[in-house]
Amino acid sequence: MNNDVEMNTNDPVRQRAEAIAAQMPEALADFSPEGGRQLFHELRVHQIELEMQNEELRRTQLELEAARTRYFDLYNLAPVGYIILNKQGTVLEANLTLVDLLGVTRQAVVQRPLTRFIFSPDQDIFYQHHRRLFASGTPQICELRLMRANGDPFWAQLEAAIKPENDDSKPTCRIIVSDITLRKQAALELNKSHQRLEKAVTQLQEMQAQLVQQERLAAVGQLAAGIAHDFNNILAVILLYAQMMNRTSQLLPWETVAVTTIEKQTQTAAHLVQQILDFSRRSMMEKQTLDWLSLLKEQVRLLHHTLPDNITVTMHTEAPGPYMVYADAARLQQIVLNLAVNARDAMPDGGELRLELNKLDLDAEQDGLPAGSWLRLRISDTGQGITPENSPHIFEPFFTTKPPGKGSGLGLSQAQGIVLQHDGRIELSTAVGQGTIFTIYLPTVAEEVELTIAPAVAQSGQRATVLLVEDSDSLREVLVTSLQVLNYEVTAVGNGREALDYLQANPERVDAILSDMIMPVMGGTELFQQVQRLARPIPMVIITGHQMDEELDELMTQGLRGWLMKP
Repeated sequence: MNNDVEMNTNDPVRQRAEAIAAQMPEALADFSPEGGRQLFHELRVHQIELEMQNEELRRTQLELEAARTRYFDLYNLAPVGYIILNKQGTVLEANLTLVDLLGVTRQAVVQRPLTRFIFSPDQDIFYQHHRRLFASGTPQICELRLMRANGDPFWAQLEAAIKPENDDSKPTCRIIVSDITLRKQAALELNKSHQRLEKAVTQLQEMQAQLVQQERLAAVGQLAAGIAHDFNNILAVILLYAQMMNRTSQLLPWETVAVTTIEKQTQTAAHLVQQILDFSRRSMMEKQTLDWLSLLKEQVRLLHHTLPDNITVTMHTEAPGPYMVYADAARLQQIVLNLAVNARDAMPDGGELRLELNKLDLDAEQDGLPAGSWLRLRISDTGQGITPENSPHIFEPFFTTKPPGKGSGLGLSQAQGIVLQHDGRIELSTAVGQGTIFTIYLPTVAEEVELTIAPAVAQSGQRATVLLVEDSDSLREVLVTSLQVLNYEVTAVGNGREALDYLQANPERVDAILSDMIMPVMGGTELFQQVQRLARPIPMVIITGHQMDEELDELMTQGLRGWLMKP
């Protein structure tokens, strides 16, 4: 029989057919009726068996088709990519989801290295992941960026496991590829939100710290302002008597030393009060438009003579100037002096003190500094620097790292208070062993005027009559004596009401009025306004121990001749 039509002789159906055929006679005429019936029965049973086998085959075929459909759905239409790699990283199989993720055909992936579709900077991640997988035999997970056909990278997670080996197969691995771009973006947004939250919390903490600091300063400032008037009255009495005693030539040598010491200590106490008023932002300011560069050059010349010879002082600018600010010249000099003294103490073995002034124009807010035109002064030293634990407290009043008796802890807080009163900002940058930089920002002004500092000239009263208005008995007495020593005729009263009564009774006897600001019954402001209404307005000068810049500025525009700060 031809091999193409050979049948399996071991098949049970075939064997039964052969047995039936063997029993059949060679011709139908040889069949008996009983044999024919038996043959017909056998053939019919065989037909039924064939039909049952055909039905089983059709059912098996349908199940196979359903299995193939399920395989297609589970493998090719899975929500994740699925690939099989060999140990060299070549793709052996890939499902449709994977090729859809990459935007290519299956033919473009199979039998290609997977690294061809990995974003170049992330290929090392895959190599390490693949090496660990085959070295350990345990499942591995990594995250990297794959490349789409258009060149766009996207984030993917690779979950890999070793595929069980057959006797004749080489080691391979199965990898599930998931697109995690949205998850990465969500994580990135979450991280940004977390950073914004941390920044907001930090800013809130800084604001709380600043608020606490401001409340402390306000409390100290309120206390300072409350006692400054009375305390300065006391200091004025001591200082004026000491100065008058020093004018005489009748003191013994030790008495001269004692009186000079009293005068110096009183001035030190007055300076301490001024420092407290400065850092609490309650000091009086004599602001004018001035060239900060000219002021700094003059101060640098002074520092050359006052600082030790082993400290070099240098001044640098970007342009010749002018550098105009609306400020109190004495207060700006005080800031530089305080910082220079700190720098000197930080450089016991010498070093460099560098002042650098330049202009800064901001179109928008930058690091909390509002947009506008600013002058920036950097004062840096090459000293020991400030430790991280001390830096946050450096501007706190009475905080000092110097040994007892070497500093009051008010220098930097005073500098900060002065800067703030000028609507500016002061910043610290420091590192241990690398020196310290203080950066001061002040708003600039356009008006250009030349700063002139007129020397103080003591003039004789030439018997002019002064009406002195002061509620403190002891200060009133010493002021009377001081004015008389300066050849003035003095009439003294205790408040503004008494002064008005005297002026109304003696309208022609007073050449000038020297009045305290804060007094019972009637203070200096009301007295000035009443004097302005007199038929003959009298020149008036105010003395005060309180901060009242705006009020005094207003009075100056109305005709006030001047003011003096106690003591």
